[in-house]
Amino acid sequence: MKKIIGFCLLMSSLATLPALAQTDAADTVTETKKGWWTIGLETANNASFYGRNTATQYPYVAGSLTYTHRSGLWLSAMSYHLFNTQDEIDETDVSAGYSFNVGERFDGTLSYTRFFFGPNTPLIQSVTSNAVSASGMYDWKILYSGLSASYTFGGSNDFFTVLDNSRYIPLEPLWKGKNAVGLDPKISIIAGTQQFSETYTQVTENKKNNGLGSVLDPLPIGGNNGNGNNNTTTTTTTTTKRRFKVINYSLSVPVVFSLGNFDFEPTYRYSIPVNKLEGDESKAQSFYTFNVSYTF
Repeated sequence: MKKIIGFCLLMSSLATLPALAQTDAADTVTETKKGWWTIGLETANNASFYGRNTATQYPYVAGSLTYTHRSGLWLSAMSYHLFNTQDEIDETDVSAGYSFNVGERFDGTLSYTRFFFGPNTPLIQSVTSNAVSASGMYDWKILYSGLSASYTFGGSNDFFTVLDNSRYIPLEPLWKGKNAVGLDPKISIIAGTQQFSETYTQVTENKKNNGLGSVLDPLPIGGNNGNGNNNTTTTTTTTTKRRFKVINYSLSVPVVFSLGNFDFEPTYRYSIPVNKLEGDESKAQSFYTFNVSYTF
């Protein structure tokens, strides 16, 4: 199973090359190529960013294109369209990275991603614009464990770590099927800082306050502040956004199915946000995702 993990956030950008073991003939062709392309299409009932999301659900569809060189270098682009928003393209992520193996059990990835957002995007991650990531995955045979670290910067600066534990369970032996199909249940723990959440909340509140309603608001009781201005401003500063702590637990159950060069992956994920900042409207909920990819 060959995976290229690029940091791409509405969720993590994941391009599978190919996702599951294919026939010996297909593997032979792949080994003789200098590189290969993967086209992907994904849809989901809601968007999230490191376990955080807005109160309004935003179903989306996303298309991706990834080129992988046999050396491990890769380039990827992914664009998202959210339903019921003003922009045709709400987010585009362009990533470059390097994936490598150490022995038969360890896989690693280094990557950089640049985010581009539509002018009216409601996404919570729109307050940041860059990310650098490093991840390592080790096969314990009983468990497949992964640990990734990401630093986002530009607008807001945050550091995240994600710990995953999963185990692929093949199902085709049950009926002696020829096509690879199986379950890949995974438990994830996300920890990090939350300046992005604080910044997004402030930006959202400022947009609300710049509306017509703010013009009609009554003057504060304090009256003139002594500077010829009849408005007073109170600024509250919090430090919890800078503290590194667990911010999300999740359980996901993907069903992975391969048919030739096509891979299909419907996934159910239940996400539980914890240690939320004031004003954060994230809540525990279910996410349904379907991903299809073609490698050539």
